[in-house]
Amino acid sequence: MSTSSEARKAGAPGSAVEHVNALTKRWLAAAGSDARVLSALGVWPLLAFLADGGDEETRADLSAALGVRAEAAARAAREILAIVEDTPAIRTAIGLWTRNDVRLREDWLGRLPAGVHGELTGVPGDDQKRLNAWASEHTDGLIPQMPVEVDAYTMLVLASALLVTLTWRERFTEGGTASAGPWADAQGAIRSLHRVTSDLDAVRVTDTPIGRVTALTVEGDGDVDVHLVLGPADRSPADVLATGTDLLGSPRHPLTRGTELPAGEAGPGIRVETVESFHNRDSLDVTTVPFRLAARHNLLQHAALFGLQRAQSGANGRFPGISARPLLVTKALQDAVAEFSATGFRAAAVTAIGMFGAAMPAQRYQVRHVAVTFDRPFAYYAVHRDSGLILVAGWVAEPSRTPDQDVSSGSA
Repeated sequence: MSTSSEARKAGAPGSAVEHVNALTKRWLAAAGSDARVLSALGVWPLLAFLADGGDEETRADLSAALGVRAEAAARAAREILAIVEDTPAIRTAIGLWTRNDVRLREDWLGRLPAGVHGELTGVPGDDQKRLNAWASEHTDGLIPQMPVEVDAYTMLVLASALLVTLTWRERFTEGGTASAGPWADAQGAIRSLHRVTSDLDAVRVTDTPIGRVTALTVEGDGDVDVHLVLGPADRSPADVLATGTDLLGSPRHPLTRGTELPAGEAGPGIRVETVESFHNRDSLDVTTVPFRLAARHNLLQHAALFGLQRAQSGANGRFPGISARPLLVTKALQDAVAEFSATGFRAAAVTAIGMFGAAMPAQRYQVRHVAVTFDRPFAYYAVHRDSGLILVAGWVAEPSRTPDQDVSSGSA
């Protein structure tokens, strides 16, 4: 695993983790309430490998999006993948497929992880089945197919897969429906999750530029935690999502931990009071909701955010460092799923970038008792505990209403 100092020597002003998290924050702010579930970790290494093979203008665009110089990008991508490589709760994979008439530059291919290169047969139906099987295999079936469609013009597909699976250290129990809050009018359709723990400091209230924000850490059994963030009711999802990313590492704003919260309404969703108990210990009473969310994101709708604004056009192609064959980015999509239940958390994302030849037509796809309650829309972040790397993040606008149903989906 590379250190932050090594990353700086490679051309990054901070660690690769910081750059991935910065892209997460910008993407969440751009997507707002459409950010049901997304993973910048799934996108960032692919952009880095593209930057390594781009022309001068494309390298500049991608470098600005990545936060690292193009010549250091492939190394930084391998650094990011190495950070999570030995974490049992996280699985990642990179895939690359090309037609046999696209000869890759050996030096560019050599900077990708070993063993990722496969061939496209030129028969779209057969190729689609193989790529769909790859996506399903590397996400345990959560993402059953590749987000890009392979057709007769597809010359190259570069993809990543991410799977996060964890069990709570302290599980929740499933309860009844909300009795207050915006979700209380669901006529019994919304389930709740509940647990009581002695770790008051799992919750904290932070004074931020958008007002007081409540954050709860739900610890997984491995090296991954999920953070739930509830902001002021009058602030937009984009505000809360962007602010939440600043609460995950070293404190950037004044915060008060659960053991220090004052009595009364101590923050969004929090009430602190003194109660009688048969047990001589303080308690944190958590009520939240299960959720299962899915989304498709068309990265080209935010092309500048991902440094892809000039990668889509140019008579001579944009990636001479990948192949002598002129190539342009024509498709860039991510499918992502996240599930939060009484027992744990699962999330998966498959990101794919498709390329055509420069002359080809381009298609476009679009006791001291602290009680904290998440009974209205909130943000969530799955975070690698040791590095602070945000794996998956999103916005819960609606919780699950019935088991194994109501998967919210859409594109952003």
